[in-house]
Amino acid sequence: MAAHEPEQTLLEPFMLEGRSERLREVAAYRTRGLTVLLDGVHDPHNLSAVVRSCDAFGLLDLHVIESQARFRVRSKISQGCEKWLDIHRHVDPEKAINTLRASKHELWVADASKDSISVDQVPFKNRLALVFGNEHRGASAKLREAANGTFHIPMHGFSESFNISVAAAITLAIATRQRERLLGRHGDLSAEEQKALVWNWQKRSVKHAKLILARLAQENDL
Repeated sequence: MAAHEPEQTLLEPFMLEGRSERLREVAAYRTRGLTVLLDGVHDPHNLSAVVRSCDAFGLLDLHVIESQARFRVRSKISQGCEKWLDIHRHVDPEKAINTLRASKHELWVADASKDSISVDQVPFKNRLALVFGNEHRGASAKLREAANGTFHIPMHGFSESFNISVAAAITLAIATRQRERLLGRHGDLSAEEQKALVWNWQKRSVKHAKLILARLAQENDL
């Protein structure tokens, strides 16, 4: 992994000044300990807004169950943030559950039922996957059965629910604050993982990066 550091300098001349430093700054705040799972969410506006929130709050992974429709975003809404995330597509809830259990994530489902806990009581010091269900029917029965618990965002008006993208943004804002308070930091990637991430981001940022690297390799006989 140590090879990533000198490699990063190869593409820096093709980037705006200070861009690589900005990528390192963002990578230091990224986390794999907290992720979001969207279960059958199909509205492109909601999907795009959640993508933007995941990036804004330092998540690296976004899981999507494509039971209703293919995952599609509108770049005008997401502002292209999807290229900074690792998006994992699942064909059904069972596949998603198995994947997240393998990475030792607890499943916590957003649900306004009476037995759910307030979002600020969710154990954010643990590895968590926050589940947000379909716009109309919510999370699937299989996900509810597999969940470690359910949570809700307290509301004090006449509205009984938030739009899914708003609920995700509020939850992630609270999660970030709680993780910083409980763990002392939000980002949890190792130094080597951060270097590898920055290198991948540089390759996504530079147009024709593959051709440039191939040419440089020939010139330097690497």
